Amino acid sequence: MDIVKIIGIGLVSLIIIIIMKQYKPEFAVYVALMASALILIMVFDKIASIINLLNSFTNKTSINTTFIALLLKITGIAILTEFASSICKDCRRNCYCK
Repeated sequence: MDIVKIIGIGLVSLIIIIIMKQYKPEFAVYVALMASALILIMVFDKIASIINLLNSFTNKTSINTTFIALLLKITGIAILTEFASSICKDCRRNCYCK
């Protein structure tokens, strides 16, 4: 049922962004960021349970937990970098920054 809420928030924010781009395109980025933050807050419990599962696996297999923490940090940085670069590409393409 949570996935329906997430999809609903995504679709509503998409419609708002499309309408917002026609009148105030600089605010469309803010709407996208707010929707992303809201979705992240909604899935935070699921992410926490996945991290707990990884911790239990590392404890059972005696893998160094600092190695797993480093892998999670690298993955997070890669996702954030991709997100930031796509915003910059969109900004340059649509000339929001001029």
